[in-house]
Amino acid sequence: MSAWVQYSLIFLWLTPLLAAAALRWGVRGATKQRALALGFALPIFLVACALFVHEGTRHAYKEDHLEQGLGWLHSHFAVDGLNAVLLPLTAGLTLVALLMTPRADMRAGLAAKIMVVEGALMGSFLALDAGVLSSFVVLSLLPLWFDARHRGSRPLQVIMKSLVVATGLALAVAMIGLAFEASAAGVQNPLDLVELTKSAYSPSPWIGTLVLAVALLRMGIVPLHLWFPATAQHSTPHLALVTCLTPLGSFMLARLALAIFPRVLGPAAPLLMAVGVFTALYGAFLAVGQFDLRRIVAWFWVSQSGLVLAGFAGLDDASVSGALLQAMSTVVECGGLMLLTLAVEVRANTTDLRKLGGLAHNAPRMATAYLILAAAAVGFPGTISFVAEDLVGQGLLREHPFVVGLLFIVTAVNGITLWRAFKRTFLGPPSPHADDLRGFEDLRRWESYAIWGMVGTLLLGGFLPEPLLAVRRGVVDKIGRIEAPASVERH
Repeated sequence: MSAWVQYSLIFLWLTPLLAAAALRWGVRGATKQRALALGFALPIFLVACALFVHEGTRHAYKEDHLEQGLGWLHSHFAVDGLNAVLLPLTAGLTLVALLMTPRADMRAGLAAKIMVVEGALMGSFLALDAGVLSSFVVLSLLPLWFDARHRGSRPLQVIMKSLVVATGLALAVAMIGLAFEASAAGVQNPLDLVELTKSAYSPSPWIGTLVLAVALLRMGIVPLHLWFPATAQHSTPHLALVTCLTPLGSFMLARLALAIFPRVLGPAAPLLMAVGVFTALYGAFLAVGQFDLRRIVAWFWVSQSGLVLAGFAGLDDASVSGALLQAMSTVVECGGLMLLTLAVEVRANTTDLRKLGGLAHNAPRMATAYLILAAAAVGFPGTISFVAEDLVGQGLLREHPFVVGLLFIVTAVNGITLWRAFKRTFLGPPSPHADDLRGFEDLRRWESYAIWGMVGTLLLGGFLPEPLLAVRRGVVDKIGRIEAPASVERH
């Protein structure tokens, strides 16, 4: 393994955590915290991009890894075709969130909390040990819990405490059970995902069920979705953005469920398909009735998560590839729409559609960016989502044509929702209930660079999707492992 890759694997998750400690206890003042956070976030993004380019020149799932035994836990980190694209995606979203956070909101350690989330997400994506991965998953939720306590919102505290406790307890029980079972089956490192995949040991269904539940909870799948719109609306916005708008849940499905829990995922595929379609429809129809821009984006995410789950549940090469690509593109699309929503909120002091209108006159760059991101989010040709939805449709059409029809309805309703949000916010005359918006300011230069960088990513990925489709390699064999147990049970 190249020396720079070895150091990068540790750098990507450890540096944000060290930066968080420095920001929390070593730096005072919003301006200094902002500058230091950006000073850490930029090299992290550059290193993540370098790893993606390095991986893109080789076959996926040929790992560069670093490992060290720690008892049951195995400090095994790797970059492969599944996580290589998620690293710059997460680092880029964090960098943009820090860049667009108003200086006044950097108080109370917000930058430190965002860096903790980035480090935890990076560790989750890089870890090839189920126990280490689970620890990072729980860590990624703690800043939102502490933020809820700081804000003094009792309902939000209850939601976040329940979320953290449920996630931590489910994963702890699952990992302990997995470690005991795998050790008894002769696996030397019982939580190492590579060894588990290569061994003949198959974990008990109850372990896979717990892990699957956490993955669905993290995605915001109905009925495990209630925390998502509440957090998006009532938490500190830029912290909620980097914590919630992440492909971590779908990544857990690919890394854990597809790899080591075929006895759960195979038989449960029809149920997961139904839940995914219901979630997609439920989120779409809830979003169309919202009047708050934040809640519209939150419910749109829920709807897209249902589409991703339906693609996974198809257990087809094309549908799974499309689901993984859709999970990635949704992060960029929803992240961009939420950042623009927050920019509107900073300038207009509201995200209520009934108090907005006519903003395109003063903010044409913001209006154009919102329209393009909204079009990309519903699969406009030439964007990543168009490729992703096409793959999901191809994978599901032969066995599940009715599902494909329902997903078309979902896309149509989501398109209506986002067009309505754009029209009510940027077109027409200002609302009679609005404050004076004549001084509404367009995107600043650095904000424009950030948003148009996200738009460019969607377009580049749409026209050149081959590097992103590297996630298909290696997943096919795992799908075969799932179909075999399912077919055995049917006989």
